[in-house]
Amino acid sequence: MSYRKNKVSLAWNNSFAYVIGIIATDGNLSSDLRHLIITSKDYEMIINCKGCLGINNKISRTARGKSKNKKYYMLQFGDKNFFEFLIDLGLTPRKSKTMSELKIPEKYFADFFRGCIDGDGSISISSHAESKHPQYKMRLCSASGNFLNWILESCKKSFDVQGGSISKTNKSSVYTLTFAKKDSIKILKMIYFKNVLCLSRKRKVALKILGEWRNW
Repeated sequence: MSYRKNKVSLAWNNSFAYVIGIIATDGNLSSDLRHLIITSKDYEMIINCKGCLGINNKISRTARGKSKNKKYYMLQFGDKNFFEFLIDLGLTPRKSKTMSELKIPEKYFADFFRGCIDGDGSISISSHAESKHPQYKMRLCSASGNFLNWILESCKKSFDVQGGSISKTNKSSVYTLTFAKKDSIKILKMIYFKNVLCLSRKRKVALKILGEWRNW
């Protein structure tokens, strides 16, 4: 009897949950039901994913859409067992519009959500036009409204947030989940704890927000 060899360990931990968040937002499951692709402008993120998954595949460059400019880094690898594990979680090939609730252990939702923010999210600081008071926002974009609805409900449960809104413009096929100041601070305190795997540029903004908040 032959057995498939795992390239990727399927044991849950903080870093593994983070990479699942990256795959859910910036990853692609091939229709061949074996290969996975993670792309990003951030070389750091691809390196983090590669290290966490324990794979040695080469990082290449690629373009997106109609552009010929290969400004994205790409990690492509095949692992049938990991692929089937992701399918069982609720991910699918061509997942962008079909993704809904995922089977993420509640214990690791904060790490998963941080991965989503690093993938297709943002953390921003701006000034109110009149009061000049700092305005903090967290946003997560997706082509699937159902996925963002599940994310919002999970955030309310895991982070005890009260707000959060999902919007979509008439001209766009993308939905945006937005958290305002109070909820953003609550979430950031929960997802950026010591020595977590993350994009350093987004962590820098998060820690600036938390530093300003502590000095009020």
